[in-house]
Amino acid sequence: MLKILRDNLKYLSWILWLVILVFVVFVFVDFGGGLGGANGGRSGSVAVTVGDEIVSQKEFEREYRQLESQYREALGEQWSSEMAERMQLPRQALERLIDRSLMVAEARRQGIRVADADVAGAILEIPALQDAEGKFIGEAEYQRFLRGIGYTTREFEGAVRDDLVLRRFSTLLAAGVAVADADVERAWRDQNERAEIRYVLAPTSRHLADATPSAEEVERYFAAHAEEFRLPDRRAIDYLLVDEAKLRAAVTISPADLQSAFAARAEELSTPEQVRARHILVKVDDNRDADAARARIAAIRARLARGESFEKLAAEQSEDPGSKSRGGDLGFFGRGAMVPAFEEAAFGGEPGQLVGPVETSFGLHLIQVVEKRAARTQPLAEVEGRLRAELAGERASALAEQKAKELAERVAREKLATAEAWQALADGETVVFLSTEPFGRDEIVPGIGRSAEFAGAAFGLEPEAASQPVAVPRGWAILRLRESLPAKLPTLAEVETRVRAAAQRARANELAKAELERARATIGGGRSLAEVAAPLGLEVKESGELTRRGGVPGLGAADSLSQAALALEPGAVGGPVVVAQGAVLFEVVARTKFDAARFAAEREALRDSLRRDETERLTRALLTHRREEIGIEYDPYLAQQLGLVRTPAES
Repeated sequence: MLKILRDNLKYLSWILWLVILVFVVFVFVDFGGGLGGANGGRSGSVAVTVGDEIVSQKEFEREYRQLESQYREALGEQWSSEMAERMQLPRQALERLIDRSLMVAEARRQGIRVADADVAGAILEIPALQDAEGKFIGEAEYQRFLRGIGYTTREFEGAVRDDLVLRRFSTLLAAGVAVADADVERAWRDQNERAEIRYVLAPTSRHLADATPSAEEVERYFAAHAEEFRLPDRRAIDYLLVDEAKLRAAVTISPADLQSAFAARAEELSTPEQVRARHILVKVDDNRDADAARARIAAIRARLARGESFEKLAAEQSEDPGSKSRGGDLGFFGRGAMVPAFEEAAFGGEPGQLVGPVETSFGLHLIQVVEKRAARTQPLAEVEGRLRAELAGERASALAEQKAKELAERVAREKLATAEAWQALADGETVVFLSTEPFGRDEIVPGIGRSAEFAGAAFGLEPEAASQPVAVPRGWAILRLRESLPAKLPTLAEVETRVRAAAQRARANELAKAELERARATIGGGRSLAEVAAPLGLEVKESGELTRRGGVPGLGAADSLSQAALALEPGAVGGPVVVAQGAVLFEVVARTKFDAARFAAEREALRDSLRRDETERLTRALLTHRREEIGIEYDPYLAQQLGLVRTPAES
């Protein structure tokens, strides 16, 4: 261990809470084996290389377990391995490690260093390394502690050092963020000022037929809005597509294959015992003690005994907001879905039986058992079609992947670079040669759709070079860069269709606005918004409460409308304001204005929140930039397991 620590110097007075949390979690949480399938047990190998830094499989496993324990502690009984899979927890863990590695490297690039004394001080402050008197537990116990959490001395002290580096870097970033008084006030107004309006919308579509622009109008619109049509950096691609659908049609699934798949999916095809129940909840809380709750339950039960409907009484009397509108109906549920006492009562009753009162942490329940379903396993006959389709899809996918790999190897081996040579590889059936028009990184590619994998491969290619096989919705593709086009301002001819459509919408919105301006001129003298809207065939709608940056129900994001409403007093008529769907005429129904006293009380807390948000934004921007600059290489096996990239299986 560090010599300073061996000498047991007086530790520092501050506590690095992040470090404490990490290592206390490792000591006291039983992690289980949930990561085995993600790393294949290859804990001694490299998980990912970030620039010159290596993140090992061991570090990845450790990060996963820490993340899993945090979720388990936060979610309690709701946590499950299925939830971990849905949340892609292993992928989250790996991305956190990459971000951490990038941030540590950046901090050191900025000259941030941590002395051995600071590392020693942080370690000495960890409660698990202190005896009853608050002193260091000694070298032998320290080594036992490290073995228990799966660290070597070097790994542990390195992790503490990195945490201190990150803490100082975070402080440095935050210190550079200043939030002006005007920004704080603007944010407070955005969050707290409110308005309610009633409005009418004259939709764009109402006037499109009368808004067809002339050639001259299209030219004028393009001249005024050319920057809006700037073409991004684009790529034109040739590619070989291995079509999974064509391969699937040729796959044969035997009865033995079906039987084997059925046996393997036995648990998945099993439905556990379920019960359907209704309930009436009477809460026990600060406003009602247990005796009062029992008296109310007894009165409800007496009404049921006199023949009143359970559903009717649940709608009237139940204090469960989630089910009272359905007459207390909870639908079908299995074991483990409800708190134990409620579950035991529901599963213990018979259909039609009234059970209770049952006491839980929520209060007292009357339960009506409606129906029961016994546990069962679907027979093969019921699921044969689905199993056959799944097996065919799996086999076709594997065949397509293998075929794509073979094609890529042939392209590389024979140095095939021309479009003609690639065309010769296509068989016109399962392998076809296709070409794209130029497309941007974030644009939809006809025949492919919006595919980050396809775009990433396209924008990473050199001229006439070939990509590795890439998974696309139709199968697998091997890409060849045909042309690279830098970003530019287009000519009108290149974007005329888009310009014409935009000019037509703009003209239609002008017509809608003019229509509502004429209507607004007639408001007053006893005529309401509804009365001027009716002859136009327009409906008056209520907005509900609006904020300055919030959306408007039925209109979506409409900042210009919200801000116009917040500038007026109740009863005032505003607009017409052009929004995405057309033009809006409105009347302010209510307003919550700026509260100077409340703002003064909340100003500094809000400033701190804005500073944290801006620091986080800067951090994410920095990470994005560094990810683009520094090469990140995933272990191919792990990357495929986590769905980070879909590449052909390793030979």
